[in-house]
Amino acid sequence: MDIRYQNFWAAVKKLQTEVQLIGRLDTSNKTKYKKKYEAGEITAREIAGLNHEKGLHYELTIIDEDELFCYLVIKGGYIKVNFLDGNLRIYLAYYFSPSTKYTDKVFLDEIWYNNYTSESSDKESYRLHFVFDEDGNVNYRKYDEVNQKTQDFESKEPSDVSGLYEAYPEFEKYESLIRLERNFPLDIMPKESDETSNDDPDRTDDSDNKWLPPNWNK
Repeated sequence: MDIRYQNFWAAVKKLQTEVQLIGRLDTSNKTKYKKKYEAGEITAREIAGLNHEKGLHYELTIIDEDELFCYLVIKGGYIKVNFLDGNLRIYLAYYFSPSTKYTDKVFLDEIWYNNYTSESSDKESYRLHFVFDEDGNVNYRKYDEVNQKTQDFESKEPSDVSGLYEAYPEFEKYESLIRLERNFPLDIMPKESDETSNDDPDRTDDSDNKWLPPNWNK
């Protein structure tokens, strides 16, 4: 796993440079690291480490087996993990917030999943927005972009959400945060109907980006 202290620019599907990110972080954190970085007095990794220690905003991209896997935005106990597919589209996002029950943990309280009309298109077929709380309540909404409809689900009884906690990570120890294999409290899932399918010739039943990632609820 290779960590780059660069932000992934989703709109153009490319990494920004270290200095571009550092300049933006200086604005966000009211710090003054950019000139020191440009003078060679400090590295992007060192800046990220200092921001981590102080609970300030920093960002990074993780490359796995020479492919962009995800990028993280970390600030004051709040963590967002954006997962990228093979076409550098964001298909999944985790939102962690500081736990209200444990001082050393964060809780995965939101998930967004994006499904695209084909493997080559950036047009969304539907989106799923899951919301969890620490009392075990679960709800989600499906946004059908093809038919401009929404579908809602809300749990009737508290679920086991123990699998949604993570220890607040040490610097550069993000492996657990970026796991896809999780025990999500999702007993009921909406079914993909013919209404959300289309005749795009690039879409196949063998797509790697179907309803949810492999082992979503394992």
